[in-house]
Amino acid sequence: METNMLVVEADTFGSQVRIRGKETNYYLCMNRKGKLIGKKDSSVNGGCVFIEIMLENNYTAWMSAHYVGWYVGFTKKGRPRRGPNTLPNQRDVHFMKRFPPGEQPDLQPCSFTTVSKRSKRVQLLSASPPPLP
Repeated sequence: METNMLVVEADTFGSQVRIRGKETNYYLCMNRKGKLIGKKDSSVNGGCVFIEIMLENNYTAWMSAHYVGWYVGFTKKGRPRRGPNTLPNQRDVHFMKRFPPGEQPDLQPCSFTTVSKRSKRVQLLSASPPPLP
């Protein structure tokens, strides 16, 4: 599985950022139709600058600085959504969950087991009792 890393660069002192792919060095931009595109040079127009917004539910959203009200969003399948079809209350535009200082959750190590359809079938077919976790 490939991991594509994004670099969020501060554009100015404030909440304006540019989003760049670490390996490709292409910037995430939004064209006038609201489509997300990649550009090598982010200084051509304002479509590559986004405003980082902290929502009420502590998630981060990125709104286009050039096209106000249009957000960066992706569907469950990872397909980009067009800017005019996005709203700040949609899950498609919610990214990193951030907690205010002093309100960090108590992170306890958790253990889990993965059960696939195959392992369930094998357990049902075998005459021996299933192993204890």
